[in-house]
This record gives sequence, structure tokens and C-alpha cells, in this order.
Amino acid sequence: MSKAKSILFGILAGTVAGGAAALLSAPSSGKDLRGQIKDSKTRMLDTINQLKEESIALKEQVAQAAKDSAEVIKEVSGELQTSLKEFQEEIEPHRENLQKEIEAIEEKIKQLEDTLKK
Repeated sequence: MSKAKSILFGILAGTVAGGAAALLSAPSSGKDLRGQIKDSKTRMLDTINQLKEESIALKEQVAQAAKDSAEVIKEVSGELQTSLKEFQEEIEPHRENLQKEIEAIEEKIKQLEDTLKK
């Protein structure tokens, strides 16, 4: 928001400086000059209002995007947890079989060592 304020302040300062320069170096009559200043003021106010509306719309879009991304993250997180749980359930029987086979191999190695020692 401070950037927007800086931009608005810059526009305002530029308009004032331009107006002052126009007054000092104007080859036009006072009536024409007042009309030009009025037109400049109207354009400046229109620009400021447009910037304000666009910044409000951008703020709303950012808030909606943050809300949507939070929902997506929750959904993906839940799906990952479910997938991980299913994976663990799927591999559990295989893990137990592998553990039993490893224990059997260790027992055979121990028996072989005992046989070799005799």
C-alpha cells in the first residue's frame, strides 16, 4: 500500500508542479487556462479513482487466491496421508515376509558357522 501512496503522491505533486508551470508560462488567456486546469484535475481524479478500484480488485484477487491455495493444500495433504497409509498397508505383508526370510537366512548362516567350527 505504501507504493500506491507514493505513486498517488507523485501524481499529485506532478500535477501541482505542472499546473504551476502552466500558470507561469501560459500564453493562453486566464479563461482558457482555467479550463485546461479543470480538465487536468478531472483527468487526474479519474486516474486516481481507477487506480483505487484496480488496487481494491487486486487485493480481492490476492485474498481469493490465498484462500483457494489453502484449500488445495489441505486437500493435497489429506490425499497424501491417505496414499501413504494405503502404501504402508500394502507393503506390510511383504515386509513381514521379508523379515521372516532374513531371520531364516541368519539362522542358516549361524548353523553354517557352527558346522564350520566343528
